[in-house]
Amino acid sequence: MRYLKFLGLGFVILGQQAVANPLVLTDSDSWRYHGSLALFAATSTTGTVTVDGSAADVDLDLGDALDYLDLTATGRFEAWRGNFGLIAEGHYIGLSESATATEGGFAGNSVEVESTQAWLSLMAGYRLALGSFANGRPYAFDVQGGARYNRLTQSIVGSGGALDAGGTERWWEPVVATRFTWGLADGWDGAFVVDASGFGANGNDLAWSATLGVARRFNDRSSLVFGWRHYDIDFQTSRAGGPFGADLSSSGPFIGYAHTFN
Repeated sequence: MRYLKFLGLGFVILGQQAVANPLVLTDSDSWRYHGSLALFAATSTTGTVTVDGSAADVDLDLGDALDYLDLTATGRFEAWRGNFGLIAEGHYIGLSESATATEGGFAGNSVEVESTQAWLSLMAGYRLALGSFANGRPYAFDVQGGARYNRLTQSIVGSGGALDAGGTERWWEPVVATRFTWGLADGWDGAFVVDASGFGANGNDLAWSATLGVARRFNDRSSLVFGWRHYDIDFQTSRAGGPFGADLSSSGPFIGYAHTFN
């Protein structure tokens, strides 16, 4: 029986891809703060995990996600003053799968694959535009950039211990992002966020994500956030035992909570 379980654990005030942040829709000469935590359900996860030259494919559809509680948690913390912002975000993903090796000396044999990835980003943000549509609803556009620390741990184990390969890679890379936020209606905000990192630094050809989200404000401080997110990573490096990497894509809905600290 094929088994795939994709679990996540988020940092309570640090995380990946907050959505509509109401702070960027208004101006202020004092510092204001915004944090969020959300659950992300990867209804589609595909790609390849490679350890010491042995590779195994990952393929998760909506049915698998519903059967095996395919879930990850995510969040973010921002501080803004006027057009300037400081942003911290983190993320954790864990993957465990029984699959068939497709490359390397163990090709064609059943293996257990484990892969966990965590990162922490520290960025500065700048709001390039703040205005209103013809209907009076506000909008804002900001750009972000900084550095991201990554930790990727992977292993492939054959039945009976015939193959036991694994290791951990840690690296820093640049990260950039853009976000468009707008007021949808009274108490409702929307946002579209795109970020990218790696650009060939330390073996990460490119990691990127796109998020479309909506926030329902209950009051001046609390919001329910929900939407859709896609994440993609293509990382590979050379180790003593052979190539080590992950080429994975995940898509799915998310729902969470956001809080503003004035």
